[in-house]
Amino acid sequence: MMAFYTKPIYDPLMKTVKLIFIFLVTATVTFAQEKSVLLDSLFTTMHHRSQFNGNVIVAEKGEIIYDTCLGPADREREIPLDDSTLFNTGSVSKVFTAIAIQQLAEENKLNYQDPVTTYLPGFPYADITIHHLLVHAGGLPEDYKLLKSKEWPDTLIATNEDVMAALYAHRPDLKFTPGEESAYSNLGYIVLAEIVEAVSGTDFKAYIYENIFGPAKMNRSGIYDREEIKEVKKVARGYLFYPFSGKYERAIDIPEFSSNYVVSGFEGDGNVYSTVRDLYKFYNALKSGVLISEKSLNEALKKHISGNDSYGTSFGYGWTIANAPVKLVQRGGELPGYVSNIIWNVSEDRVLIYLMNDYLAYISYQHQIYPAYAKIMHAQKLDIPKLKASIELTKIAVTSSLKEMEAKIKKIKNHPELYAIDVNGLKFLVHKLKSLDETEKAELLMKSFQPE
Repeated sequence: MMAFYTKPIYDPLMKTVKLIFIFLVTATVTFAQEKSVLLDSLFTTMHHRSQFNGNVIVAEKGEIIYDTCLGPADREREIPLDDSTLFNTGSVSKVFTAIAIQQLAEENKLNYQDPVTTYLPGFPYADITIHHLLVHAGGLPEDYKLLKSKEWPDTLIATNEDVMAALYAHRPDLKFTPGEESAYSNLGYIVLAEIVEAVSGTDFKAYIYENIFGPAKMNRSGIYDREEIKEVKKVARGYLFYPFSGKYERAIDIPEFSSNYVVSGFEGDGNVYSTVRDLYKFYNALKSGVLISEKSLNEALKKHISGNDSYGTSFGYGWTIANAPVKLVQRGGELPGYVSNIIWNVSEDRVLIYLMNDYLAYISYQHQIYPAYAKIMHAQKLDIPKLKASIELTKIAVTSSLKEMEAKIKKIKNHPELYAIDVNGLKFLVHKLKSLDETEKAELLMKSFQPE
């Protein structure tokens, strides 16, 4: 049979569609590249200014567009961070606890509205439900204060069993009627961990490994106390720039933070060690239905009760829900030496994950990271946070001479493009210097930054 060649019919509409498609693909790649460049400028500049030390991943629509590791994991041994370095993620751990509860609810082993006493018969508050604990509406006291009432030594690690025993023994009054308001509660998530054990018949740590870390392929993640973590390789040491020595110190060695050692044995509210890569795997497993159903995820990310902060946030199950025009959820954690954050724009499928091991950078600049990131993601605009005058002066306030402080003040005032004059921070520093009998330095600060 003879074959015939037919010349394609010219279709200007199809050509236009193809050109538009090529343009959109090219534009998407270009915009992602531009964002990556701007994100790198943001985080590397902040690192060079000692505003950020840690690891970052930014992903958009299922693709990582930026990831980096900036600074040391161990300052004494000069070991750099990499993407397999473990950090203590603090309260990010609460998300895993909430998911464990939701998994058990999906198996019809518990109900959110059940009283805690259904599963923990000795629990002293009959009106508190599982739901109340998930959304921080139980009114429970602070966990560490319970141990202080027993004069718990700072050299002894406490466990969930210890804090629950103190709760049962002392039965302190609730802060408010359960369900009527909310106040962030670490103890509530310790109680939830106890419920997971009671319902599953499995040790909490073992449950999390088998049902969350395993399915999500979080191969580096684990739950450790301060002694156990010493046996683990590639762990970021948590630091704080300590004004009294004028250098970075391990936060765990600073007397003011000794309670950090005691509570390192708690499970459910904290003490999960993880990496940025593992947290990204967790995010993907969560949104793809590997860990809980879509219905359960919607329940977790729903606004259940408003928090008592000034930002208008609400609590979901393990997450805080921002007061924003898009669905924006966050789960962060902080403890002396470490900070962690997962900020997920659910509506636009964007996620920012970062882990830090510089506590001064956290308390000084952490709240400026997301706004700077958001400007890049939404407007391709770079706006690097300025250095705070109070923080830069705090670093030298105790160890410097009066002349050195004068020189630093002059530098700050001569470079308004680099430094922000934060009045409240400076007032606090003046108060602190007076309490240390550094009256000349306090007077120098007051004189130098008086309103003109």
